[in-house]
Amino acid sequence: MNTNTEHAIAMTLVPDERRSDFWLNHFGKIKGWTTFEVVTFTTMGQFCEAYNGGWWEYCTLSNGGAFIYPDISEETLMLFNMHNGNEAEVSCEAAGIVVNLILYSIWSFQTESELMCDRFYQLREYALQHAESAAIFHLID
Repeated sequence: MNTNTEHAIAMTLVPDERRSDFWLNHFGKIKGWTTFEVVTFTTMGQFCEAYNGGWWEYCTLSNGGAFIYPDISEETLMLFNMHNGNEAEVSCEAAGIVVNLILYSIWSFQTESELMCDRFYQLREYALQHAESAAIFHLID
């Protein structure tokens, strides 16, 4: 984990009045971007048995990245990655990072978009410094 605060990536929650432009502003140049939100919600349900929908926070990163995570009543969520058999109990924010990293990787190959690759690596960089980085990378390995 990177503990050097001089180069730490800051996460900022997107205010309610700017949420409607989130996907367009960060992913609008990527083919199929209009489906990203619903696919993210659906994938969370596949990775987390306890997830039944709810409010999501939209986040931007100081390195240009962006991601979303469920802001629900549970403090932690048990995630299971059916693709590699790994599971871990993580915070809602970490759960969102996991699902977004997996989907960003898939979409980068499907769309062959350099911007989608950038979004993946920007979020990965943030995940490397996250307090739950070991669990995040265990789940996406």
